[in-house]
Amino acid sequence: MFKKIGFLAVLVASVASAQVLTPQTGVANDHGGVKTRSVDVAFVPRSGETSYGYNDGYTGVGLTILAWPIPNPDYDVAGFRLNLGWASYRDTIGFDCGTFSASRNAEGLQINLFGNLAYCDASGWQNGLVNIGKQNMRGLQIGLVNYSDYLQGVQIGLLNINRSGITFPILNLGW
Repeated sequence: MFKKIGFLAVLVASVASAQVLTPQTGVANDHGGVKTRSVDVAFVPRSGETSYGYNDGYTGVGLTILAWPIPNPDYDVAGFRLNLGWASYRDTIGFDCGTFSASRNAEGLQINLFGNLAYCDASGWQNGLVNIGKQNMRGLQIGLVNYSDYLQGVQIGLLNINRSGITFPILNLGW
């Protein structure tokens, strides 16, 4: 029995060892032990802060419980996102529902009770008490307060703010 527990401990420790990506080769190396072993990873160019990296930042399902996103908040959610609290993911693509949603970019259908926040671009449909497509909004916003720096679409709500065009209550159009 102790041999089985020891084997499992060694197995877990080896799986959890640090993986470092070397940009010259595109191979992740295990620098946690005496030996260095190569591990195959998907090496793809990335935009943003670094120009190299392996593509591990996507998930099909995102779940937010209170202030904790599952999985990692640096991931993109492409598929379904359920918010039972408030937390932010990098980008959200697909169906997003729950209490409150925040992400860098949002694309698709967002239906959240308290609101939706896209720090950069939003496209599709945002529905909540407060909807913000900070820089660009392409599509439809329905809520009490709707905000966008640049609007290509329709805002329906008590207060509609389009900083690049007209700010008009109830119904606001932007092209």
